[in-house]
Amino acid sequence: MAAIISEATLAAHPMEAYDNNPLVSIVIPTYNYAGYLPTAITSCLEQTYRNLEIIVVDDGSTDNTPAVVEGFRDGIRYIRQANQGVSSARNRGLEEARGSFITFLDADDSLTADSIEIRVRIFTENKDVDFVISSTLSKHSPDETPYLHDETGESFFSERLYEDLLCRRISFATCAVLMRTDVAKMFSFPTHLSNGEDIVYFTKVFFRRKGYFLSTPTAITFSHPDSLRHNVEKLKRQGIGFVAAIVDDPYYGGALDHLRRSLLSNRYIELFRRYYAAGEKGLARECYRQGVRTDPRKLSRLDYLLKFIKTYL
Repeated sequence: MAAIISEATLAAHPMEAYDNNPLVSIVIPTYNYAGYLPTAITSCLEQTYRNLEIIVVDDGSTDNTPAVVEGFRDGIRYIRQANQGVSSARNRGLEEARGSFITFLDADDSLTADSIEIRVRIFTENKDVDFVISSTLSKHSPDETPYLHDETGESFFSERLYEDLLCRRISFATCAVLMRTDVAKMFSFPTHLSNGEDIVYFTKVFFRRKGYFLSTPTAITFSHPDSLRHNVEKLKRQGIGFVAAIVDDPYYGGALDHLRRSLLSNRYIELFRRYYAAGEKGLARECYRQGVRTDPRKLSRLDYLLKFIKTYL
């Protein structure tokens, strides 16, 4: 299969040439998401940026994913492997990527039309930047107009974006990060974690490297019943384990110890929010209690407190 978008597709989406026009790899891991995959792939094929390598890593799907991919045969590389989980699929894509830059796009999410162009421009104008992370749009149904979920503030450069990521001071989605591939390939997604594995990976990528937070959204995340159900099951298995996976990692040499309490509290509140949305009221209540015990300041969030009260109704 061709690695680059076809000439016909490129001609339909002209873009002002850069002096530096690097190849960008987009890795799409997928498992039984044939119904969502066409939107993700199409959003890549319709990018205003031309020089792309689109890699779909099928993690042993049992639905009609191969047939869906076949319909895009001239625009992508297709890799199929035995089912090993999303981290393994991302790692496979990371190994196969040949671009100077790389991003990961989940099969049920999509990119804005100028997603790659706007982020590559930041790299070409700032040679010392190793990654760009942007805000994202959200939607809960295919026909819904995507909306900006969080106020993002101004764009900025920083060498401490790993703290902003961990302390939830910036919005985060896997598809919002574009990295230099040589930096991305220094690490791998942890295959022993079923939830939070992306935070574990990107914390290492961000750690003490210069990055740029872009307040302009470059991707659209899609929350739907399938993703909610799967995520809740993962949350039940994983719990707060990913906090130790980050803070206690020898790679940081203890540099993240001061964030442990904040990470634990944020994780409990995140679990509370997810369980509440899934109707798991008992689990939601317990996680809220644990989050407040860890950091009483969480009581100041009246929206969370109201949801906690509603778990008794």
